[in-house]
Amino acid sequence: MQIYNAFLKVARTRVTSILIYYVVFLIFAILSSQNTADDNRSRFEASSVPICIIDEDKSAASHALTEYLLSMHESVVLDSYEPETLLDNLYYGRIGYVLSIPEGFERALLAGQTKDLVTTSKMPDSTNGIFIDRQIDLYLRALSASVSSGASVPEAVSIVNTAVTQSPDVHTVSFEGQSAGEDSFMYYYFQYLSYVLLVMLLEGLSPVLIRFRQKDLRSRIACSSMKPFVQKVQLGLGCMTYSLAIWLSFILPSFLIFGAQQILSKNGLLCLINSAVFTLVATALTLFIGTFSIPGHALNMISNIIGLGMGFLCGVFVPQQFLGDTVLSASRFLPAYWYVRITNMLGGLSEEAFSIDTYRLCIGIELLFFFALFAMYLASSRFHRRSPD
Repeated sequence: MQIYNAFLKVARTRVTSILIYYVVFLIFAILSSQNTADDNRSRFEASSVPICIIDEDKSAASHALTEYLLSMHESVVLDSYEPETLLDNLYYGRIGYVLSIPEGFERALLAGQTKDLVTTSKMPDSTNGIFIDRQIDLYLRALSASVSSGASVPEAVSIVNTAVTQSPDVHTVSFEGQSAGEDSFMYYYFQYLSYVLLVMLLEGLSPVLIRFRQKDLRSRIACSSMKPFVQKVQLGLGCMTYSLAIWLSFILPSFLIFGAQQILSKNGLLCLINSAVFTLVATALTLFIGTFSIPGHALNMISNIIGLGMGFLCGVFVPQQFLGDTVLSASRFLPAYWYVRITNMLGGLSEEAFSIDTYRLCIGIELLFFFALFAMYLASSRFHRRSPD
């Protein structure tokens, strides 16, 4: 096991550089995950929005819609309802939403019309505004359905008001029966793990492989009586040991942070499998890069470009739901996209519901990346072995 022991000795020289990433990640992941989990919990709390309603129809239906909205939101009365005044108040946050009910609103509702009955104004990309749009749309659809069934407007208003006041007690649960906010910390931890695994393997393993490709060490190994196949086996065993040690260095602390019950739950085990498969992908990429004689400073630059590039493009640092369609289309060609997609599904961090078929698809694509990168490593290794120094 001479080559295997030599591999471990060379690998120890890289401990200091990767230890910095390790410590920084644990601190960053814990603090960021806690803050993001708190934001995620507060994001879904119901809130009252200052709303300005301009009722030009003054009918029973318009009064019913107004009372429905004001039962949940705060009414704001302005001195003037000129467009410039409304825009100024929206811009400075004095009001969050403007609803204009035009004359003829009730007649259009009785005629069965449900679209374009009212005019609304809100700040672009306002989540509160979109939520109120949804409330208005649901209320008008329910009111129109009641009127279409033969009820008068007052009767329809009474039916709809009774229905909307009987709201069920809703709470969010994960697949294990826990609140999504309670264990989202774990999913953010595994999400950030993809970045640090990739960087630590590139920073720690690639220099070791490059060292074994240098002429002096390669010549000493070549003149020994050890068969080439045995040399490759021992070198591969060293790479497996190194990658397994890096992976376990993050998995073992997760048992202390989240507890064995959470890590060994269904979702926790699915996260563990996902991280193990991504470790294989990162190892294959590292092996491929290690076939090139790259100086240390250049290797550090390459590892950061790859790690940060995948982190930002694939949704590690910026949630995938906030990335543009063009960016997401490009990121599908990167393995980290499929890794992050799984953590988002499991943790409820995206609009995509969890599906075991989708999980298998993502894992399968990650494995395809592994086989492709490993094939590239074998081809590059064979090419460099035949080419002169």
